Amino acid sequence: MLGLAIVPMFVILVLVAVLVWISFQTGMLGTSQATYTYRNYLEILADPFVAEVTYNTLIFTVATTLVALAIGLPIAWLTERTTLPGKGLVYTVMTLGLLIPGIYTAMGWTFLAHQRIGFLNRWLVSLFGLETGPINIATPVGMGFVQGLSLAALAFILTAQMFRAMNPSLEEAAKIHGMSFFATMRRVTLPLAFPAILAAVIYMATIAIATFDIPAIIGLGNRVYMLSTFVYLKTNPGDDEFPEHGVTAALGVLMIGVALLLTWWYSSVLRQGHRYEVVTGKGYRPTLIDLGNWGAAGWTFIGLYILASKLIPLLLIAYVAVTPYLAPPSWTMLNRASLAAFYNVDWSLVWRGLENTVLLVAVVPSVTLVVAFAISWLIVRSGSRYRYALEFGAFLPHALPEVILAIAALLVSLFVVKDFLPLYGSVWLIAIVYMVSRLAFATRALNSSLLQIHKELEEAAYTAGLSVVRTSWRILVPLLRPTILSVWIWSAILVYRELTVAVFLISHDNITLPAVIWSYWFSGATNLAAAVTLVLTAVLTPLILVFWWFGRRSLMPES
Repeated sequence: MLGLAIVPMFVILVLVAVLVWISFQTGMLGTSQATYTYRNYLEILADPFVAEVTYNTLIFTVATTLVALAIGLPIAWLTERTTLPGKGLVYTVMTLGLLIPGIYTAMGWTFLAHQRIGFLNRWLVSLFGLETGPINIATPVGMGFVQGLSLAALAFILTAQMFRAMNPSLEEAAKIHGMSFFATMRRVTLPLAFPAILAAVIYMATIAIATFDIPAIIGLGNRVYMLSTFVYLKTNPGDDEFPEHGVTAALGVLMIGVALLLTWWYSSVLRQGHRYEVVTGKGYRPTLIDLGNWGAAGWTFIGLYILASKLIPLLLIAYVAVTPYLAPPSWTMLNRASLAAFYNVDWSLVWRGLENTVLLVAVVPSVTLVVAFAISWLIVRSGSRYRYALEFGAFLPHALPEVILAIAALLVSLFVVKDFLPLYGSVWLIAIVYMVSRLAFATRALNSSLLQIHKELEEAAYTAGLSVVRTSWRILVPLLRPTILSVWIWSAILVYRELTVAVFLISHDNITLPAVIWSYWFSGATNLAAAVTLVLTAVLTPLILVFWWFGRRSLMPES
């Protein structure tokens, strides 16, 4: 158990240590010409372009968080605190919405609202005789809106449980004393929900700061950079330039610092949650607010969100995949629809990407679960005081942005292990980063389940002569099977749809299916990118349906 647990801890420490080490180097890294200096940090702090990128990222993060909360929070309240009909469908849609890749939403909204090629802008220009399209999605606010649509499902998940557990007695007391509905929401409901809302804000902000897919799809071609796309620019310069690994590493160290501060804040907010506990024992009864005719308005709001974030982007991707060139939908264009884009796709590249993706889907969740089980067993079952260090190490990847993990892995493969472990350009380098990044979620899920299994079962097995390994296999694994399967399926889907790590570590041999889409999109072949996206959808849909079938009972509230 200890041997399995130490391996990922060592990998995490190596990644962070190498990132810090290279951040203090300039010159030809990996040679005697490299020198140690603070210049990389001084260059970042003095560069006005970095200041602009930081400002863009701040605006993008704020816009993302506000949009996600403006959508996810009302839907969570409608689902948990009212008599909204069809709640099971809401849970299904919002939970599965977490599994839809952000690249879908980004591509769909590019086709819809890009200032130059967006169909909506071209309609408006034609209708009102404008010189340019009035809507520009390629801004920090515009990209924040699209990212907010993608994270609204996460905002729902993070706040729904809070509304479900909230005692309505205080709201009823406010109503008796003459408070209006909106005054009660402002003075009672939202203050009680403050810890959960703030925790959701911090969690989503941590994601937004380092997210890559939507800023890359929408902003990179329009030269609107976020921190993640700026890092990509530094590691993938033009043909006449060399990668600035030292500057990239220094920026990565600073991003880790910000992420750790946000994570510490997030943990401190959760620790203060007891101050807002109002759920008692026998006095608690979950009274629901009768919506009456307002139920239709609630479903209209949910339907508009589903259209904007899921259906319209997917329909536009399908439309672009079967039309010969980008033009607003019309009967003329529909009559020209064909499968030419599918014939022009390099299917050998797609097949190679699919093979690598399937390999990652099969290996990463399985290995992650084995390692996470060892860590969780040591944390929950061992009495060692060092278990807290393991718990911190297992949670650390949650605070490390995936883009930084990818850069650290790239630097390790180039400058540390290149002579005895040829990881650079291999699919195993991507697999290592995926395993590390998924470790926090798997460990947290197994910790919760292990705490519910009494030690007496294991003690009886030890008395009967079973070893720790056989006890785990014969007793713990069967009892943990629902959690293990849920974590495996969830991790497999996230690995399948992951773009960030694959783009930073991409090569001819280790390309993944999302990276194939990115390569077509970045080269300007939007119809080919749309065609491969439909292939990605066709393969992803069965995985999502399996997850829904298996996890639907645990995702619904008990009646």
